[in-house]
Amino acid sequence: METTRSEGPSDAFSSALAYVHFWAAWVFAVVASVTAFTSGLLALFMPRAMGRHWQYLCGRAWGGSICWFARCPIEVTHLSDARPLGGFVYMSNHSSTLDILALFASLHDTPFVFAAKRELFNWPVIGWHLRLAGFVEVDRQHRDRAVQMYAKAAQEVRGGRVVALYPEGTRSVDGSVLPFKKGPFVLALEAQVPIVPVAVDGAQHALRKHTLRLHGHPIRIVVGKPIETKGLTIADRDDLLRRVRLAILEQHRMAGAGPSTVEPMIAPPGKRSGERES
Repeated sequence: METTRSEGPSDAFSSALAYVHFWAAWVFAVVASVTAFTSGLLALFMPRAMGRHWQYLCGRAWGGSICWFARCPIEVTHLSDARPLGGFVYMSNHSSTLDILALFASLHDTPFVFAAKRELFNWPVIGWHLRLAGFVEVDRQHRDRAVQMYAKAAQEVRGGRVVALYPEGTRSVDGSVLPFKKGPFVLALEAQVPIVPVAVDGAQHALRKHTLRLHGHPIRIVVGKPIETKGLTIADRDDLLRRVRLAILEQHRMAGAGPSTVEPMIAPPGKRSGERES
């Protein structure tokens, strides 16, 4: 007969402490965000390139300070010392909001921006910062508009911009690597720039999707070797997707994560839940 384990006093205390930790970190994050975004507005008075670099430094300080307060030390491993010259695309798995902060704090060799959903650009203060910093606006509701935005972003990447993308399209609930969307690979192929695969593990143990409990936990990041796209066409998209996802799966294991399901490689169109396909 199967028995259900009841929550003991120590478990209840740990859970309550995790809730307190979350809300304390939330307050700290609000203060840090207002400080960083306000400081970022100084970019309005700087030349464009200098202003964007200043905003990146503000973002790096923002992400690092929140991870520090959340008691989530960041450990980074680089599999290659070489970085692509000019623009390129980071592609990473995504299991927690903390992933974003950790990447800002750790990928400091090359200033970069994220692709962000269109709704965020309408938020006061945050939206202003995203536009000033040159974040890539992604419209998930309208496919034609999303294609146009990716094409515009590809032009900027060809000009030397570095963009970080989450090809899963959403956060994973259990920390495993989900199937990838095709859209981000269209951007890389259009720009004809390398893709640098990035794997993150540990953030899901600190702050899991759909929860308000925060636990201090190391976040481990493995940055892989660049994967070239020069000379590839849209016909090579699915093969490129598979190569990048296999690289991230391997790096994910190197970061200490448990095994992720290899198939399906490609996410079905329109899926946004973050749950794995059955």
